[in-house]
Parts: sequence; C-alpha cells; structure tokens
Amino acid sequence: MERTIIEPAKSVERSVDSLQKIYAVVIALAISQAIQSLLKGPDGSGDFNLQRLASGLPGFVAFLVTLVPFWHGMNRHLDRCYLEKASAVVQGALLFDFGTFCVEACLLFAAGWSLRSGIETFYYLGALLVVDMAWAFISHQIHFSGKRSHAVRWSTVNVIAIGICVLIVEFPFERKPLVLMVMAVLRTIADYGICWDFYFPPPTA
Repeated sequence: MERTIIEPAKSVERSVDSLQKIYAVVIALAISQAIQSLLKGPDGSGDFNLQRLASGLPGFVAFLVTLVPFWHGMNRHLDRCYLEKASAVVQGALLFDFGTFCVEACLLFAAGWSLRSGIETFYYLGALLVVDMAWAFISHQIHFSGKRSHAVRWSTVNVIAIGICVLIVEFPFERKPLVLMVMAVLRTIADYGICWDFYFPPPTA
C-alpha cells in the first residue's frame, strides 16, 4: 500500500470517530441481545427461570469478558494508528479496519444472540478470535512492519487461547461451558496483563 501523509488530519479524525460510534452502537446492541437471550425463554417469554439462567450464565460471562477488551482495544488501536501516529497513514488501512471491526461486532452480536443454545456461543467467540488473529497479522504488517506492536501480542494470546479451547471442546467431559468460561476470563486477564501499556499508556510529559 502507498503511504501518504495527510495534513491536516481532520478527515482521518472524522472517519475514526464515525467508525468508533458505529462500533459502539453494534456493541450496545450485542449486549442488549445477550441480556434478552439470557433472561427470555426460547419462545421469547420473559418468565424468570433459574435453570435457564444458570445454563446461559457461563456463555454470558465469557461474552462480556471477551467484549470488553475487544471494544477497548479497537478504540486504542484507532487512536494509536491514526490519531497519535506522527508518521504517514497507509491508504486503505482505515477501510480495512472498518470492515474487520464490523465483522467482529457482528460475531459478538451472534454470540449474544446464541446464549440459549449453550456451547454455540463459544463457537462464535472462537471465530471472533480467529478473525482477530488474521486481522492483527495484517495490521502489524501495515502499521508496524519490523517493529514490536500490540497486534503481535494480541495474536499470541489468541493463538494460545484457541489451542486450549479446541482441546476443551474435543475432550469428552461435562460442564464444557463452565470450563470455557474460565478460559475466556483467563484470556482477558492475559490480554490486559501483556498489553497493559497499550490499553493504559503512561501520560506523556
């Protein structure tokens, strides 16, 4: 891709702001759908059912702890690569990010929608990690080729998490959703632990 310096960067700022707002709307819809899926019965009734709530809770927790770093990371990635970056902006990179983040937001929505189906929620979350890995590899080549970046650390965490989750799904035992929920929590802890300086950059002098 050809690199061009955009000055002033007002057009880029507006595009980034629009993408962040669209992503936030879809994320809000995904959370709303997840809550409805958790509380409502298969026929759409809102009658409280403790057994249904318990069966959907592992998927709901995994959904939330996965959603938070994805939403947070998307915003930080856009800020770092387009608003904080002093060097050239790669033409087409923002459009690539826009397409990828829309796909990821749709997968999060599908994960929230499928809570009543049990383990299917984790399939959507797994697909989300796979898409994110592919995007992170390409994004690293675009923005940080030859350097260390948050994208590489994201991919490393996701590769390990996916490998362990595949073993969990393939191994025959009960309470797989509960174990996968714990794995989702650990993945998010590792994500924030390894990428803490990216998510919460130190203040500049």
